[in-house]
Amino acid sequence: MSISFQPLSQALSEVGLPGVSISSLGTPVFSDLSVGKGSYSVNGQTVKYSAFNVPNTLFVVKKSKRIISTSINGGTSDVLEYTGSGSAEIECTIRIYGSNLIFPFFDVNNIYLMLESNQPIQINSWYLNQFNIFYAVVTDYQIPQQMGNMSDQLIKFNMKQVDPNQYPTLLNG
Repeated sequence: MSISFQPLSQALSEVGLPGVSISSLGTPVFSDLSVGKGSYSVNGQTVKYSAFNVPNTLFVVKKSKRIISTSINGGTSDVLEYTGSGSAEIECTIRIYGSNLIFPFFDVNNIYLMLESNQPIQINSWYLNQFNIFYAVVTDYQIPQQMGNMSDQLIKFNMKQVDPNQYPTLLNG
């Protein structure tokens, strides 16, 4: 009797988990980040960045609601009034890899240009898209120097969601 096992990536694909794709190494990718190409203006100069895809991105999505709390004398609880919700805040952690001990200068520079953008960026990620996050503005970022690493770069950045239905002019210049 022989037992055969299929690779995890194949098994996950057959199950049909949303967003699962296979990386170039044959490992499952659960959450990737694709950003469309873009441009913005700084001091009258146009800066452009290319579209890119980063597999294995980690996200934290945080969304707060605006609630007014009013105390009532003699009451046992507050009166709570929902007045709306804020934009989703997204924390992203990515790692850019070079090959054969070569630092990924081009990819890191391209992502840096995107991080510096003063315009919303177009996002394609099954994870973020399920929360209706398709556009966001980068609010801050970190690109830490790492001891002992020569062929990869860790990048962390935060964004705020832009709702194209409420702010269509922001997306069209």
